[in-house]
Amino acid sequence: MDKKLRVIPLGGLGEVGLNLMVIEYGEDMILIDCGVLFPDLSWLGLELVLPNFDYIIENKKKLRALIITHGHEDHIGAIPFLLKKVKIPVVYASRFASRLIEEKCKEHGVGDNLNIENVQAGSVVSVKSFEVEFIHVTHSTLESLALSIKTPLGVIVHSGDFKFDETPYSGPSSDKKRFRELGNHQSPLLLLSDSTNSERCGYSKSESSINAELDKLVAESPSAVIVALFASNIHRVHQLMDIAQKHGRKVFLSGRSMERYVQIALEQNFLPHKSDLIQPIEDIDAFKRNQILVLSTGSQGEARSSLYRLSKNENRWIKIAKGDTVILSSRNIPGNEKAISNVINQLCKLGADVHYEDMRSVHVSGHAYQEEQLELLSFVKPKYFIPIHGEYRQLAQHAKTAQKSNHVQRGCFILENGHVWEFDGESAVIDITQTVISGRKWYFFENDGEFDAPAIKERRSAARAGVVSVVCRLNQKATELVKDPEVVIKGYLGDLKDQKNLIEEVVNMCAQAFEKWSIHSDLELTREQTVALAAKKVFKKRYDLKPLVIVHFTK
Repeated sequence: MDKKLRVIPLGGLGEVGLNLMVIEYGEDMILIDCGVLFPDLSWLGLELVLPNFDYIIENKKKLRALIITHGHEDHIGAIPFLLKKVKIPVVYASRFASRLIEEKCKEHGVGDNLNIENVQAGSVVSVKSFEVEFIHVTHSTLESLALSIKTPLGVIVHSGDFKFDETPYSGPSSDKKRFRELGNHQSPLLLLSDSTNSERCGYSKSESSINAELDKLVAESPSAVIVALFASNIHRVHQLMDIAQKHGRKVFLSGRSMERYVQIALEQNFLPHKSDLIQPIEDIDAFKRNQILVLSTGSQGEARSSLYRLSKNENRWIKIAKGDTVILSSRNIPGNEKAISNVINQLCKLGADVHYEDMRSVHVSGHAYQEEQLELLSFVKPKYFIPIHGEYRQLAQHAKTAQKSNHVQRGCFILENGHVWEFDGESAVIDITQTVISGRKWYFFENDGEFDAPAIKERRSAARAGVVSVVCRLNQKATELVKDPEVVIKGYLGDLKDQKNLIEEVVNMCAQAFEKWSIHSDLELTREQTVALAAKKVFKKRYDLKPLVIVHFTK
């Protein structure tokens, strides 16, 4: 059998999040990352979005390992759900990511199914046909790693999420030397590189560059300071703790994920000498307002998050007071702008002095800009290039940058989830005849399913056009209506007169449909479906809407 090298993204291409990549050679398969996507308000109240695991389940006998680049939720959040479907022989992750994964799997009841081994920058592991080397890169969380994957047909370099921060607040800068060595001595076959900031020119700013602004805001605040940020950004947490210590403030943690991330960072000595600085949030009233610095979750305006509750004055332990300073030290994830704006407005109404990225230098990105992406290309000098981690326009821009650079020897490919990139030792192609099942699955209270499932269609219909209930009272033989159908409309936005006319029309159409339906009809519709369709036609004709219609037959 001819053995070919295959790269198959199952998530993370054409979207921000949901990262999951398959690398195959012969009968061996490894996975890189396994993340989730957090829905915004338009996703009908779903908890999480998961990758489709069908291809992995179908090929589970070939699965050798899961390799983790870092501990962000969009790279590790789906691991417990995959473990419920297949046995993963071994998961390789850094110390910090490993602890997060262990807690997550324990929380979902699959802790006993997890076999995890710690790695660090410089580690090399052999996994059947693959040899994986871990390379340190700077990013917005601890122990972020790029990968060099040696295969029988060449070396694949995977950047992970990265930037080239020459002055990180803590820890070393990215290992450029190792990337140069790979390019000069290994002649890499393929580079897979982070595209998140491919549309931004120049270089990303250093994490250290915002220290002066954050310090100034804390120093000048006459009252409490609340900083909302991603709990995983321990570099930023470290920076803010140092600032709090400098200005005689104690640190209080608000939000479950903030408490969890900081606790693990303390355990692993990533926040040295900070234990005494942190005080229980329930003791906050024992301190003066100008002695308080709160690190809070909810920078994306998420409902029920710590910052959201603060904006509603519903936080159990602390209330926003006039003169407090609130800092949103994070970027706006696309789709969350409205929710974030609402939280900022509410905080301002409560008298807080609110600062965010658009007005002050209080956040820097953890992802490389164009010049850093070009640097990586110039170091690695790959034969082929595939942009990863980003929406389609970001992938396209990254590919354009690579093509103009002359650092890619043979060609660039833009893949979408489910595409199969194949290399036979001589040439590479996207094999469109072998597109595999990919896509998204919804998750809601221990249940998951397809986005075209009837339940999701019903939720969409109800959200967009309301709910119509039709009750048909029948005779004992269930052959005739004993009275006109009773129609109730929920979520209707018209005036009462229009609603009355609308209900009359729905009643008439449903009654006619009931009378005309025949068991011998060629339409293959049940009587309930026929009545529901009649009600929908009224709404379609009047408003071009398709409400959720529920039909009840009763005697």
